[in-house]
Amino acid sequence: MKLLKLTLKNFRAFYGEQVLDLSVEEGKPAVLIFGNNGAGKTTLLNAFAWALYGTFSEDVEQQHRVIHDKAWADTAFGENITASVRLDFEHDGTRFSVVRHVTLIKEKAEQEPVEPELTVTEIGTDGEAQSILNGQDRIEKILPQGLRQFFFFNGERMEKMFSGDLKREGEGKNQEVQKAIKTLLDLEAIERALEDLPKVSRKLAGEIDSKEDSRLKQLSDHMDHLATREKEEVAEMLRLSGEISAFQKEVQSIDRALLQNREAEPLQKKRDSLTRQIKAAHDRHMEYKSRKRELLSRHGFLALTSGIDTKVIELADAMRERRQLPAGIQRSFIEDILEAQLCMCGREVRAGTQEYEELDKRKYNAGLEDVQESWMRVSGKMKNLEERRQEILEQLTLNASDIQKADVEISELEAERSDVDRQLEGVNIQNVQRLIERRKNYASKETDARVAHKEAENKVASIKQEAEATGRQYRNAEVKSEKARKVQKQVELVEKVRAALKEILEIKTEEVRDQLDKKVKEVFSRIFIKSYVPELNDDFELELHTASGVAIRSTGENQILGLSFVGAVSEVARNISARKKNRGEATIETGSGGVYPVVMDAPFGSLDLTYQEEISKALPALTSQIITLLSQSQARGKVLENLQQAANQMYVLRSYTPNQSAGEETIVISNREVPYVSHGDFEHTVLEKVTF
Repeated sequence: MKLLKLTLKNFRAFYGEQVLDLSVEEGKPAVLIFGNNGAGKTTLLNAFAWALYGTFSEDVEQQHRVIHDKAWADTAFGENITASVRLDFEHDGTRFSVVRHVTLIKEKAEQEPVEPELTVTEIGTDGEAQSILNGQDRIEKILPQGLRQFFFFNGERMEKMFSGDLKREGEGKNQEVQKAIKTLLDLEAIERALEDLPKVSRKLAGEIDSKEDSRLKQLSDHMDHLATREKEEVAEMLRLSGEISAFQKEVQSIDRALLQNREAEPLQKKRDSLTRQIKAAHDRHMEYKSRKRELLSRHGFLALTSGIDTKVIELADAMRERRQLPAGIQRSFIEDILEAQLCMCGREVRAGTQEYEELDKRKYNAGLEDVQESWMRVSGKMKNLEERRQEILEQLTLNASDIQKADVEISELEAERSDVDRQLEGVNIQNVQRLIERRKNYASKETDARVAHKEAENKVASIKQEAEATGRQYRNAEVKSEKARKVQKQVELVEKVRAALKEILEIKTEEVRDQLDKKVKEVFSRIFIKSYVPELNDDFELELHTASGVAIRSTGENQILGLSFVGAVSEVARNISARKKNRGEATIETGSGGVYPVVMDAPFGSLDLTYQEEISKALPALTSQIITLLSQSQARGKVLENLQQAANQMYVLRSYTPNQSAGEETIVISNREVPYVSHGDFEHTVLEKVTF
């Protein structure tokens, strides 16, 4: 996907028609747009997403006011007024024009919410244009809305992308990251197939009535019942996840409010520190418990062998005393002498003689070489058992000591945190006391919701297990009619397809997770000066590691982590697209990939100057097209120099204000002053191209 042009007409801060040329070229992938605070950078960022998806980001206030205030005020009552955004772009050699607009008849002084209308036009390579009836579906196939947050974002807020705010509860996975990865490879198609195939199986199974085969009918009805139960429990899990997320946000909001209170701030900071220490101690405790389980599962049998080793050695010694060990001569040799009654030396050995009786006794102790060899091996191992037992006992003792220390540490930290909680409760400020009570209430509700979520999760796992067993019974049941046998085979075939698709999904998802992990590390190392290492783990959670473990990330580190992920997603998508073009095809297994632009406001967020300079060098390499919205404070010195070197187009959002007491401003771009804030008849913003 390559953005070509953005056209705004009476859209929020932009009066009249404003056109933004977005063309870039090899080696010059950037379009720079400079704007003062309040000039419309957020509006411009949202214009892209509004054109494509018809929605604004959450930070846009009064979202129903789509039409510029001056244009609305100039419209007479009873007349029509329109605001629109048009986005022209190319994708896979085809040009598209997306126009989203609202048209209102002015009946009141204030604007009212209205549903925007969408028109999507496709222009072929021959220049012929045709309207697409279901334009939103076509947009979703080119750039699904699930990827929006990774390609249209505000740098000042992007640190939340991986700070935990977007993590969903339940399975404990970052659903946004997973969804982006699966959309990136078109793996959602496989997921949908996996969801639909059981329905196909049940539909096929439902073709058998009780008269033809009552057993199959019973199994089919039971599978339908289990599917309904699973759907209900999954819906309950989603509901509880939403509640948990809402309760978490309330607790976090209260924590921020407490931090703002000057008297409670040091206590709240101490409480946050203790909470982190408690979590780390719990993690160590779980690690020690896991180590104990591993030791017991692998070496626990040694506890049951106590005494066996000495008993075995005693038995072997007794056999040696009875001359059963070592084995001696072969039994068959003695039997031959007794049968011939003649020794190999030529002496007679007749029955009843003392020689004969001695040989006859010896016969029963002969021929035990295999026993001897086995005893030797066993007794050798027995001698090592005690040594191994002592070694494992020492490890378990040390492990028990670690667990006890962790328990003590957790108890001490929790006691200290409880003391801090009591101090917070004792702060003589009524508002803080109310906040503390609210915090307790929401924390309790969150705990209850987590317990309920876990119960629902266990029920889903149990239902799935029962459904699999019922499915096996259905496929293996003896059938009476040819029709039933045919349906049974069809159901079995569907299950085989489902198993194959599930394996493909797992393999491909892991492949892209590995690619993204490597790219995130590569991009992060180019920007971040510390020796931290990011990792996209098996649960698709983005972590940051130090030499001592998982890092407690700052706002700036989260922002750099987010930028690294965006760059990694862009690069992996580009590589997938290139491979697809080289093959000349795309399948459900390989996915479609794509080349995506990045549109970002305030790319440096709250980062210090050192990181701003590093990011300004790294940004142009993130993707083949990057549109960057900058304030004057973020476009200084080396930062501006780095960005200008990569820029193919530069614009200024020139703000006009009727406030004559406000000073006019300029911004220095390419060593010359460009108007930035000017006096005018009314509040509006104009897109002005900067030549250089």
